[in-house]
Amino acid sequence: MLRTVCLISSIVGLLLIYIAAINIQPKEVALSEINFEMIGHSVVTTGYISYVKHSKGHIFLTLSDGSTSLQVPLFAGFVNAMKADGINPKFRRGDVIKISGFVSEYRGQLQIIPRKTSDIEVKGD
Repeated sequence: MLRTVCLISSIVGLLLIYIAAINIQPKEVALSEINFEMIGHSVVTTGYISYVKHSKGHIFLTLSDGSTSLQVPLFAGFVNAMKADGINPKFRRGDVIKISGFVSEYRGQLQIIPRKTSDIEVKGD
């Protein structure tokens, strides 16, 4: 009897965690509000592309808002997934993009790492 109650409690707990995880929405913040305390958190922000670099299948974007900038690395596997999803990964300076992803840090620079191809939306210029 006790074993059955424990099993049911565990299953209910796991279901509640799963439901909470799929319903958590990333926090929408201005680019200038993103800081090192947000590393590991999921955010949504908008800015314009001030720099684009292509290297060995990777695309490195610098996202700016006029006063702040941060990096958006799109690694080759992600770029290939964009192409497979029918998304044209041609980014231009001046394009305005809305991006969702995890805040990270690389060599002292803040980054936003998108998780899936739908995390990047080009708004135009």
